[in-house]
Amino acid sequence: MKYNGLYFWMFQGSMKKVLTETYDRRYAEEIMRKSKKVYRDLIEYGDDIGDDNPMLFNELCVLVFVAPYLASEKKISVDVVRKMIHKSLDHVKFFFSMTNLNTAKGKAQSLKSIHRYVEWYTPEKEAKYPTSFKVDFVGRPSEDACYYRITRCPIYLYTKKLGAEELIPLFCELDHTMIHLQHGILHREQTLASGGQYCDYWITGDKER
Repeated sequence: MKYNGLYFWMFQGSMKKVLTETYDRRYAEEIMRKSKKVYRDLIEYGDDIGDDNPMLFNELCVLVFVAPYLASEKKISVDVVRKMIHKSLDHVKFFFSMTNLNTAKGKAQSLKSIHRYVEWYTPEKEAKYPTSFKVDFVGRPSEDACYYRITRCPIYLYTKKLGAEELIPLFCELDHTMIHLQHGILHREQTLASGGQYCDYWITGDKER
């Protein structure tokens, strides 16, 4: 993948703050210094899923939090990584809260990026980027439901390949958190990380009955 340091730049301050509060400033500075190089390597040596991939940002964001964990040689606890994720989200939650999943407009916005990806991931693109996200709408409970599922996830595959599969549940939790910020609820039966055949996303507004 082509290196993009935007997301590391966005979240490095929050991650450093959590590390400083948990350990000390010197250790936090050391880990963050190492993390920058680790993050670059993770991107550059990761499978190419297309620089114009509409879902590329998902993987670039997640790898930000994998980087300090690996840079510390896994000495940072999983719980501390969880805290870094939530601390980082505090700085961008206003952006996500602008979408209201209790409304038809909000649901349409939520599905827009997914439909854009499905249209982008043509058979030709799949042949070129065989490890990218695989998305379908099988099992949709109703025609107007905000629903889709992911049957292949490069985030799951790459994190497992890196030997950091203990972090994967955090990224599954992140789905619930992000949808909650959009005033919604994620109803999920299974994930790839839990041994399922897919990660399902059935999203409703938090005020719906």
